Amino acid sequence: MSRAAEDTRSSRRRFLKGVVVASGAVGAGLVAGTGVASVAHSDDANSVDEQPSRKGYHETSHIRTYYDLARF
Repeated sequence: MSRAAEDTRSSRRRFLKGVVVASGAVGAGLVAGTGVASVAHSDDANSVDEQPSRKGYHETSHIRTYYDLARF
């Protein structure tokens, strides 16, 4: 293999390693930022003494109908 081909291959590898490291750092930053925001939001909600709204999964009538029709 020629010297130029080896240099090209090693520069590609360095670039890809950098992309992997950078994307991991960005992902970690997003996860950390989301956690901080959710903690800050929950503190604000508790200080107002409002009844928290229901969040998450709720089985409603149309969902029960879907489950009934989806059975084999």
